[in-house]
Amino acid sequence: MNCESCGMPMETADDHAPGHRDSTWCRLCSKPDGTLQDFDERFERMVQWQTQRNGRSRAEAEEATRAYMRSMPLWRDHP
Repeated sequence: MNCESCGMPMETADDHAPGHRDSTWCRLCSKPDGTLQDFDERFERMVQWQTQRNGRSRAEAEEATRAYMRSMPLWRDHP
């Protein structure tokens, strides 16, 4: 099973949102209480990851992140 928010593989119960072993989102996409982060928070974290990991500019990272998030089930219909 993959996270429906970011696509991360969720192979163990610890990979799921804290306290929600059957959640469709992972521990990285959840708040400390296990609820899903809102779009803006998740978007910002993914943009930061893109700039650090891939050395992209902020604008490039935002564009790539928006495109990727549109492919994820939890964000597909987000404006």
